[in-house]
Amino acid sequence: MVNLDPKDVLGSTGMFLDQCEQIWQESKTLQFPNDYKSCQNIVVCAMGGSAYGGYVAQSLFKDTLKIPLTSNNDYHLPYFANSNTLAILSSYSGTTEEVLSSKEEAQKKGLKITGLTIGGELATFFQKNNIPGLIFDPKYNPSAQPRLGTGYIVLGTIALLNKLGVINVSDEEVEHAISEVRQSQEDIKSKAQNLAEKIQTFIPVIISAEFLSGNAHILRNQFNETAKSFATFSLLSELNHHLMEGLKNPPDKKLFVLFLSSDLYSDKLKKRVELTKDVIEKNGVGFDEYKVSGSSKLAQMLNVLLFGGYLTLYLAFLYGQDPSLIPWVDYFKEKLEKEA
Repeated sequence: MVNLDPKDVLGSTGMFLDQCEQIWQESKTLQFPNDYKSCQNIVVCAMGGSAYGGYVAQSLFKDTLKIPLTSNNDYHLPYFANSNTLAILSSYSGTTEEVLSSKEEAQKKGLKITGLTIGGELATFFQKNNIPGLIFDPKYNPSAQPRLGTGYIVLGTIALLNKLGVINVSDEEVEHAISEVRQSQEDIKSKAQNLAEKIQTFIPVIISAEFLSGNAHILRNQFNETAKSFATFSLLSELNHHLMEGLKNPPDKKLFVLFLSSDLYSDKLKKRVELTKDVIEKNGVGFDEYKVSGSSKLAQMLNVLLFGGYLTLYLAFLYGQDPSLIPWVDYFKEKLEKEA
């Protein structure tokens, strides 16, 4: 394992909750001008792992977000963005070209701007223009890989939204959620390791619903980047209207369905989970279920983030892969830069 993990991805994965605690504490000193709190919509501009906070916020706070929030994974802002829009520029490195492009458009269109980063051009922009945002020291990410700073990005985004008043999350809620997950960390780690052995050689299909929808998107990305494995995700109840018919062909399909199940799902969704399992089994597709523990939706969301980190890390080891390397992403970026 040591030879496969020279950059200590295992260490960064295990420090996920420390990242959460650090960024939440650092956010307490952040203050926004009053006009920021009168924005009518929010656009989270981010790519890859830096976009995780937007995905989580959209699903975890769907029932309580006071204004619309859109994830923008592109060079350009959506047409509706104007002076009444808040742009959250999220780039762990501070050098992501799509986010920096959105920054330029946000300035030209007069958007309110905030964000989070460790440095780079984005941090310089925040500092020179007195932009309120979170510039943090990633001391709990020894691997130095941006996508392993999940706690910083997710809790950082939630902290920004909380300080803006568009969601209401108390210190006590966050502390309790982190404490619950920390107490379960070894159990989460063990379950992830066992499930990785079942998934090896199969294409994972992640199924979740409601407040864990953002987690499914993130877990798909983790399978891709960390485990170097193709994966996909689908959400209940939408998938019940199409995906089940696609389980028949091709006959030699190599799929393995992973359900992210919660006792906090609505009663109708719980029924759909069980019926969907029945259909999958009847189509000869293997599946398993990760039953998320936690007394709150926030705790369960954090639980799944930690579980996904360990699951995809152990799968990388099973495939004999260094989880820190992203050779094809690096190759693509290098070619793109040469052709610019």
